[in-house]
Amino acid sequence: MSWDVLLLHLPDDVTSMEEIPADYTSPPLGRRNDVLAAVTQAVPDVDLSDPAWGELSGPAWSIELNIGSDDPVDSVMLHIRGSGDDVLMPVLRLAKALRCKALDCAEGDLITPGADVGLARFPAVSRSRGGTLSVIPPGHTASIRPVHPETRLGLESMLPPGRMVTSDEGDGDVQPLWLSDGPATAELWTRMQAEHTRSGLWPLLLDSLDPNDGEFRPWGSGEVFPEQMSSPTSHAAAGLLAQWWATYTAVDEDDDMLDTDRRLAVTAPFGQTWPGLASRRETTTNPDQLAAEYAQAFLANRPQTRLGLVTAASGAEALTAAGWSEPCNYDNDTAKFSAVVRGWEHRFGARVVAVGFSTLHLSVASPPVDEHEALLVAAEHFAFCPDNIWQGNRPYTLAAYAERISDAHHWEFWWD
Repeated sequence: MSWDVLLLHLPDDVTSMEEIPADYTSPPLGRRNDVLAAVTQAVPDVDLSDPAWGELSGPAWSIELNIGSDDPVDSVMLHIRGSGDDVLMPVLRLAKALRCKALDCAEGDLITPGADVGLARFPAVSRSRGGTLSVIPPGHTASIRPVHPETRLGLESMLPPGRMVTSDEGDGDVQPLWLSDGPATAELWTRMQAEHTRSGLWPLLLDSLDPNDGEFRPWGSGEVFPEQMSSPTSHAAAGLLAQWWATYTAVDEDDDMLDTDRRLAVTAPFGQTWPGLASRRETTTNPDQLAAEYAQAFLANRPQTRLGLVTAASGAEALTAAGWSEPCNYDNDTAKFSAVVRGWEHRFGARVVAVGFSTLHLSVASPPVDEHEALLVAAEHFAFCPDNIWQGNRPYTLAAYAERISDAHHWEFWWD
């Protein structure tokens, strides 16, 4: 279960998203140091070892505080996972300390002290895979209630013609994403990405299997399956990568393509030994600005690409929420891939910019720069998407691949 709450300044008379004027610009919460001090005062147990991305844990929930690196701080997005009677208390304390309002990004309503009592009496607060918030009383099941992006904070003035995509699965009531009718522009993607902290919608540049296909598969054809996915928060990236590495480096005596020595040479110098995760890299590059630059370059090469909007806390989680399933030949639960990408967002400043039928395209603010770092990242990429090396550029080795991604500010993946 996960849901998002945005802390920001709003006019006193506003009680919901629908009442926010289309031309309203929220004033900053304050200088960065003052915001960090207020957060610490409100929730003393918060971990701000990374001041841009705080973490707070409770008995049955956790909250990630997306504070960002800007100064002054315009807003703070809270990514809440889990449930419990006390989950809203830190939200209200933070809002009070920052002298701002707490806006539920899915329902579009303000969270107030009165709402604390109301929500706490329910046993569960869950988010559907389409992204909308549902309160589930005893004896009931969750229903997916899609929110059209044009109802969010006056977005109708920004968006081109488009439609909600209905998933092929279920009874036709699952609509995990909005898709533009025509090609996207870099300017529109950049603007929607900047609006994410207010709208809760993550923009994806969506490519199709065949540029001449009128169905625009898989997106336009509804070949998206969010209900089949678990939650990214249910998986640990390190464990997934280690497990996949063991699978793809296992020696098969019946392999008629590669003998044992040649197979182990592919992943040299590690062979079958998983080397562990690469360390986090600091950067002075703005990840969002770099993502906007990559979006422009991507569209220049693929002008048929359309815009998709998904209710999600990040690009990594948008992959699962949208129901993308094209690594299915390796694992049919996209949440596992989202968990890995989410780690890259934190460690390397990665951003999910574009998704194709079976491709994934990330911008990377802090790529590896030396041989050792590049080899460790290459090992992660091999475990994540072995076809990048097995069916990539010659020579088909981890070492050669590591050279190609060293200091590269975009990563691309393709699954056969």
